[in-house]
Amino acid sequence: MMKLKYFLFSVFVFSVMALYAQNDNGNYNGNIGGSGPLIDSSAETEVDTLGFYLEDDESDDFSDNTGQGSMLFQYFEWMPGYGVYDNFDVLSTHYRPLAPVKADTLILTGYCHPAKYRITSNYGRRRRRMHYGTDLGYPTGTPVVAAFDGIVRVSKSSAGGYGNLVIIRHYNKLETYYAHLSKRLVNPGQMVHAGDTIGLGGNTGRSYGSHLHFETRYLGTPFNPTKIIDFDNYKLLTDTLYIAQNAVKIQTPTEAEKRVIAAQKEQEQINSGQRVYHKIRAGETLSTIARKYRTTVNAIKKLNGMKSDFIREGKSIRVR
Repeated sequence: MMKLKYFLFSVFVFSVMALYAQNDNGNYNGNIGGSGPLIDSSAETEVDTLGFYLEDDESDDFSDNTGQGSMLFQYFEWMPGYGVYDNFDVLSTHYRPLAPVKADTLILTGYCHPAKYRITSNYGRRRRRMHYGTDLGYPTGTPVVAAFDGIVRVSKSSAGGYGNLVIIRHYNKLETYYAHLSKRLVNPGQMVHAGDTIGLGGNTGRSYGSHLHFETRYLGTPFNPTKIIDFDNYKLLTDTLYIAQNAVKIQTPTEAEKRVIAAQKEQEQINSGQRVYHKIRAGETLSTIARKYRTTVNAIKKLNGMKSDFIREGKSIRVR
């Protein structure tokens, strides 16, 4: 009898938590990270400071109540963003980074435009307030599709100003938001491919006409979707997104930033035991390359089936 009661109680608790995860209607207005670095709005390059939000200025109340707890899925290595994100929280709307952000390069491939309609409202300031997404004029009931492959992290109704909201964490480490949906067709933890229908366009939440509110974020920080997406031709503008430690940068990195990113990636590969490749630069020899990677010339030659020490500039060779 006790086992039966415990089982019924466990089912009840899980059901309540699952219902809450789908119907969170919180309202968060905190300033994450305190006084953040200044953003130069006159710069051509879009720079969004990581970990710093203008939450007080959010005109559409697109927020959640972090004070009501969280619900974490077990995070496995094969899941998108593993090793970059600290958790896979299916309850809290916005991800909050817990550690300093590292330099990184994101490869954006396999894109499918979520809604082939024109922009009705751009990312940016609305008078004194900030609008963190791009709005697309989208008829109620029209299918909305996933932009990239990934796993659904959040799918809930009444998500503050977002209304019915779906958030997908992608294998390229981005998260995309799809808000004001009339219906959600996916659940947290569900794997989706680019082009899969995840919901239907609508007018829920703080919305004054049927449209899709679409956001792109990295580690919880929003950046302008038009910097990577051509909304007129429904395709990507770039296949690479550079993360420069404390900022999202859409432009090509400087030579110094490239060296930092490359060195970090090489060290991560070495530490993880993965295969490591090196692109030969002018003036390099097998000896200098071997010293750089703390290996030997003979080891490199063996890995690449080389019989001589001759190497050609521009060619990639395996060093680990």
